[in-house]
Amino acid sequence: MINLDESRNIARYVLYPGDWQVAARLGRDVTAPGTEIKIVGATAGLQAALTGDWTMYDPGRLMTVAFTSGVAQVPPSCTARIVEDGGALLAEIRDSAGDVVSRARLAACGRHGVIDRVRTRPAEQRRGLGRAVLTMLGNRALQEGLTTGLLSATAEGQALYSALGWTIRGEVAGAVRS
Repeated sequence: MINLDESRNIARYVLYPGDWQVAARLGRDVTAPGTEIKIVGATAGLQAALTGDWTMYDPGRLMTVAFTSGVAQVPPSCTARIVEDGGALLAEIRDSAGDVVSRARLAACGRHGVIDRVRTRPAEQRRGLGRAVLTMLGNRALQEGLTTGLLSATAEGQALYSALGWTIRGEVAGAVRS
């Protein structure tokens, strides 16, 4: 079962494209296990910038979309909501027992909406729940005046995002402090 617990990270640094000097400084100065660094650029560049106990992730893909409004199709046995979550918005879909089966986060950055931590329990995948939470966040993003969505897609999530109109813009390298 997928872990929908979001407490695994101490901090996440998302850097500007090719900002290898900042990556190197963080790689030296940040010692807390569980801290992540992500940067738009090649994995080899981030790996070269970091020293010590950093574990590289499989590369992701930076994807973008122009937000549009839509109807979030949620199964009748589920409930959906958006809540404030530490300066971000969290869209959740819960089953009839009240367990979270799908969720995603949205944080504003200027007129951009950064979406991350899109998760759906494996047993619930391919039922439109990921599409529903992304539609919920896209609608809310428009209400908040955000125009463009950004996310870092894993290989697993890339097909969903592409089906929803997201476009690949580049590679995203990532590492976590061991």
